Amino acid sequence: MGILTRATRNITRRKTRALLVIAALSLALAMLIILPPSITANQEAAQKVIDDLTADVEKQALKLNMVATQIDCYLPIVLSFDSNTRPILYPLMNVTDYAGLSLIPDVTAVIPILRQDQWAQDEYLYDVYGIPLDASFVDGFPSILPSNITAGRNLQAGDRGVVVLQEIVANQFGVDVGGTVNILGQNFKVVGIQGRGSYQGLNQYNVTAAYMSLEEAQTITNTTGQATTFHVFANSIDNVGAIANNIKAAYPSLRVELATSVINEALDLQSRANNRMQEVQNTMNQIQSTAIVEISLVVAAQGAIILLIMLYTVRERTREIGILKAIGASNTTILGQFMLEGVLLSLIAGIIGIAIGIVVASPLAYLLLPHLNQIGFDLILTEEGILTSVPPAVTITPQLILLGVGAALLLGALGSLYPAWRAARIRPAEAMRYE
Repeated sequence: MGILTRATRNITRRKTRALLVIAALSLALAMLIILPPSITANQEAAQKVIDDLTADVEKQALKLNMVATQIDCYLPIVLSFDSNTRPILYPLMNVTDYAGLSLIPDVTAVIPILRQDQWAQDEYLYDVYGIPLDASFVDGFPSILPSNITAGRNLQAGDRGVVVLQEIVANQFGVDVGGTVNILGQNFKVVGIQGRGSYQGLNQYNVTAAYMSLEEAQTITNTTGQATTFHVFANSIDNVGAIANNIKAAYPSLRVELATSVINEALDLQSRANNRMQEVQNTMNQIQSTAIVEISLVVAAQGAIILLIMLYTVRERTREIGILKAIGASNTTILGQFMLEGVLLSLIAGIIGIAIGIVVASPLAYLLLPHLNQIGFDLILTEEGILTSVPPAVTITPQLILLGVGAALLLGALGSLYPAWRAARIRPAEAMRYE
């Protein structure tokens, strides 16, 4: 009878023990092939989180930095009235009188804005809001345009004869995108609608306005060459304070307003993004550390299980070993038989463990390792209305399957080496006396 046949028969003689050992080894080997791709899957998820955060921060920072470098300059509001005893809220300034604003160091642009109160059908107050639609201004400083366009499009460089209406104004005039509205005797085509609650300029929310080109706004309000506000843009957030001080010194009559809250928001956004990315990195470090510890424990556990089981088997079958030697079995034969038993046990467990790993890779990895979604990522809402985490997608590749089989064979051989060596050293006479 060959050693392979004897090794197989000896494993099946103790079915319950063999099944328990195979079950323990299978779980250990399943963990062994799941943990490496789990680390990779979490690294990919972490990198995606970092990339998304970076892209979002860059997008938001670009917008915030643009507004944060904006300084609004205007004359203090002094209550006056027009010929119909209606209040005038925004004092006018001759653009040429403030040409020196563009000469202040670190100023990249000075953009005049006209904002004039008007009455719709003698009962509703709104603003004619003029914006210079030069390409250099529109492309370089998009924050001067109305935001939150909910229908149609925004104003564009070179636009003439068109208007973007705030939603309330559009409703008052009874027009929509594509319609025509008459403002102070001139017809304009409505190209866009601005939603409520939008932001326009520093601390100016819910502007009830009709936005158009500066030249046309000046024409229909008879204010050619005049503006009510200058948007002064700094070349850097760091220079905003110095520019504001220089404006105050050169034009003491002007009210100078900074986007302090926006600057703080930009800094806070960057800080929060950095903290989130650090949390992701810390979690990845924890995942890698945990995986290394678990892999080490799995390898040690598998080797120990095989070692202890085979030592017990050798002790239990000492008399059998003596009989084999008495009938001519060599030390090499005994060594090979017991090592083969250990390798077969480990190989069977390895095949089962690989099958387990393929079937339940993602859920088992989710149980074994810390989660990126513990810090707020990859959460889904269940049908019961409960937020839960999404396990990372873990893929078992053919290379990992081969690695698992190889690990099973190697650990089986190493774990059974010492017990097999002990079995080979047993003397027949001593073995026959063993009870």
